[in-house]
Amino acid sequence: MGRRINSRILDAIAKRNEPALQEGTGTGMHKLLLSAILVVALVFRLKGIENPLLDDQAWRQADTASMALNMLGRLSDIPSVFFPYLNYDGRVPQRVELEFPFLPYLLAVTWSILGWADIWGRFWAVGFSLLAVWGIYDLSRQIFSERAGLIAAGIYAVLPLSVYYGRVVMPEPITQAFSIWALSLIQRKRGREQVLAFLGPALLMAAAILAKLPQLMLFPVAILLGFWPFNQKKVAGLFSYTLVALLPPMVYYIGVHIGVAADSQFVSGILSQQVAHNSVLDWETLFRHLRGGVLVGIPFLAVVGAARVFFLERSPARIALSVWLGISLLYITVVCVRISLDYYLLPVVPLISLLSGAALDMLDRVPGTIAGIIVISLVIYYSTWIIQPKYIWDARYLTQAVWLRENTLPNSVLVLSDGPPMTFYYARRVGFRLIHSDDRQAFQDLGKIPANFLVVLPKTAREESFLQQVRQSYPEVGPGVFRLQN
Repeated sequence: MGRRINSRILDAIAKRNEPALQEGTGTGMHKLLLSAILVVALVFRLKGIENPLLDDQAWRQADTASMALNMLGRLSDIPSVFFPYLNYDGRVPQRVELEFPFLPYLLAVTWSILGWADIWGRFWAVGFSLLAVWGIYDLSRQIFSERAGLIAAGIYAVLPLSVYYGRVVMPEPITQAFSIWALSLIQRKRGREQVLAFLGPALLMAAAILAKLPQLMLFPVAILLGFWPFNQKKVAGLFSYTLVALLPPMVYYIGVHIGVAADSQFVSGILSQQVAHNSVLDWETLFRHLRGGVLVGIPFLAVVGAARVFFLERSPARIALSVWLGISLLYITVVCVRISLDYYLLPVVPLISLLSGAALDMLDRVPGTIAGIIVISLVIYYSTWIIQPKYIWDARYLTQAVWLRENTLPNSVLVLSDGPPMTFYYARRVGFRLIHSDDRQAFQDLGKIPANFLVVLPKTAREESFLQQVRQSYPEVGPGVFRLQN
């Protein structure tokens, strides 16, 4: 009796999936619902669209925009234009080891045509984020069903992590779009034996890894989606896909590493210092990021979706999804628990959304659809207030930077009292930062730095004794700005 019931469940799920695998783009109603989801996603991402790059993750956003500023005037100088420069720490912009600057280049081109404004970077981010929402739908539709695709896209569209980091001037929106479509397109090419059929998916995978190195973890998932089960006829396609997907990132990351000062090697430094050599496991911060980024109930819903994949699903993507889940869990417990930045969880958000949609798709047509609407509505409700603090920014940074831009010479060199470097971007100046935590040592270092002005940042961590020494030694010529040299 038990075997007969299980057989009926498997047959029902298989029949539900068959139309999704056969349809090209879905019915008119599915297109309408997808359009509605994209509109909701757009509305959510337009919040704070006019904010300067001083809200949450201001440091990373200002870095991205600074790279774009340093590209102006040399956009056709390829390939050197793709090796990024930042406005610190030196008397001239410094070359740094970062991911391939897709967004900075697009932003620099846009500025060259339309003029400088932060909002253009946010518009690019929102556009790529909407592509990611569409990609979640397309991937889930192929693997599970149209309804699963719509629910997964709806959840991804309004999850707090996806919403906030879908409008930031950072690599994340482009990375998410490239990664999701790399998986979706290779799923479409499944079963093909022509070598050239996998060129597009391979280029997208290469772009995803170039945009953000952790996306390398999706490479085995893509291999399984496109080529499992392996056989001799697929060897040529597998080899060509691997070559195209991995060779460009290898060449670029080696090239960007060469000639960069040891203290500027951000990518390798994060991997070695914050991951490999860091034994501190901050579970409390990780759980706080999960609660605030994907809420409490959605991961449990994803667990139900994973159970469907493991025990009930006949989809040929079963092995790929299982490996994707295993890699994601390993990534969370090895990387995310050591780095106290919530956007490192973004690579697992597409899978959580995908499995959540699969879980609700197990219900009958009407109950499952109603449940999907309720879940998405609840996520919308909680997302609207849980990410409010991320939009807050301090206008004093902008006021200070504008004063510097208008009252100092373009070749002036600044030294900031603390690490956050956003002032360099808004002041259009270069310089140094006082990074020593000891105030006495920091004041001694100040006398050795070849700079024209000290900028005491609005939220400085320096003690009052440090500030008193500065006031006694240097004249204040602007809001928190002290002249070091005539």
